[in-house]
Amino acid sequence: MRLEIQCEDRIGMVREALDLFIPHQIDMRLVEVDTKRRCIYCGFSDIPFPKLQRLLADIRRLDSVEDVKTVMFTPSEREHNALYTLLEALPDGVISVDLKGHITMVTELAAEDLQVPISELLHKPLQQFIKGIHFSKDTWANPKEGISKRIRIRHKTLLLEMKPIFVSDDEGVANPAGTVIYVKSKVRLDRQAESLKQAPDAENPLESYFQPAVRKSPSMRQTLNQAKAFVDVPQPLLVQGETGTGKRSLIDALFQYWHKRHGERDASLIVRHARDLTKADIEAFDNLSGWIVIEEIEYLSESMQIEIMNWLTRQPSMRLVSVSSLSQAQLADGTRLNKALYFALATLVLSMPPLRERKEDIEGLVQQIVVAQSERHRQTVPSIAKNAIVKLALYDWPGNLKELQNICLQTLLTQKTLWLAEDIHVPQLNAFAEMALVNDSLEQTVKQWEAELLKRLYPNFPSTRRLAKAVGMSHSAIANKLKEYGIKT
Repeated sequence: MRLEIQCEDRIGMVREALDLFIPHQIDMRLVEVDTKRRCIYCGFSDIPFPKLQRLLADIRRLDSVEDVKTVMFTPSEREHNALYTLLEALPDGVISVDLKGHITMVTELAAEDLQVPISELLHKPLQQFIKGIHFSKDTWANPKEGISKRIRIRHKTLLLEMKPIFVSDDEGVANPAGTVIYVKSKVRLDRQAESLKQAPDAENPLESYFQPAVRKSPSMRQTLNQAKAFVDVPQPLLVQGETGTGKRSLIDALFQYWHKRHGERDASLIVRHARDLTKADIEAFDNLSGWIVIEEIEYLSESMQIEIMNWLTRQPSMRLVSVSSLSQAQLADGTRLNKALYFALATLVLSMPPLRERKEDIEGLVQQIVVAQSERHRQTVPSIAKNAIVKLALYDWPGNLKELQNICLQTLLTQKTLWLAEDIHVPQLNAFAEMALVNDSLEQTVKQWEAELLKRLYPNFPSTRRLAKAVGMSHSAIANKLKEYGIKT
């Protein structure tokens, strides 16, 4: 329990307040004075409510006390936890030691590098956990400048970057108070460098957001060609595609590309859901520049549809981009949208292809997703076997990119650094769900399964060489199997 006592800053105030806790037999655990806020903070174990009421009444009767109330934490506790949260969010581990080299603070990542639980590290000499390297007393007691040391712990290479901690006294003299150590690992540095290479180029967002490896499919190439053609045209744009195909990501990339080309400083990307859009929003758009994105346009009320139609007739300075997971036929049938409004919104239409039409992009998408997720969750970037990619390519992905991201994250957190087909769990493939033993023969069953597999793969890899590379077999072997199973090439 924490109390905040707001009072005048006078001599003896703290003593008078603390004396009141003695009759109530309260064991103080924390006392903190904040002169800027004119507050005294007291921390102690929870007490029954009637006792708390009597204590608060006694404190309020003290001369110079203006208010007293319970609080969740003190300012220093908040600052300590905010700092610790920040340190935990860093890409590498952090250790703090006192002037004797004893550990006073350590993050989870640093404890993982040392392969010792945090509870066993605190208040112990750091030297105890790093063998084979000597830290002199002056390293901790009289640190003059930063020091870097390279060490190995259980076959793991680590770089320790040590910086001294100084605390100024009342006269402004900086006195050494310990050392903070930044723990870098070679594995993490390699992963960060790889992530930097994989990251989209902020100077060229549209081109680099969709790397060549993830736009091999004809459908995605067509979408991107249309996107570049439409980006500078001010007419309304409808972005249509199934749920999870990445429509918003494409719009974000298009806006960045447009903004860079036109350089309008005040232009902004405003996103509203159709259900939340109001008449006041529409009126405010007249004074703004940039793009307004309305998600799930089919949920616009009749009154808002009229407002948008009237707004469009005024030739606004903002470009209207509408988004929907419904097909163009569903949007144009007049049951959800006024037909006149639909055709105004669909002046230009950009369709995001579903993942089942982007089978050639699966490998590149998986690599892109896994690199990003590995960095976020501090995991080693895994290698992915060809048979795993083939298994993913066979699945129809009703949840599109979002489902692929979910499957990759689940596999990343539960599997080893090499992903095989059996490590990846996707819903049962419909084509083989009901397959039974053929003529009581395993050989015939395997051949039938292989034939079905190649029939499904061939349209996505329409040449014997491309198919052979996809499944990891020789060109001649695949050619013979396609001939045997009557699959036209």
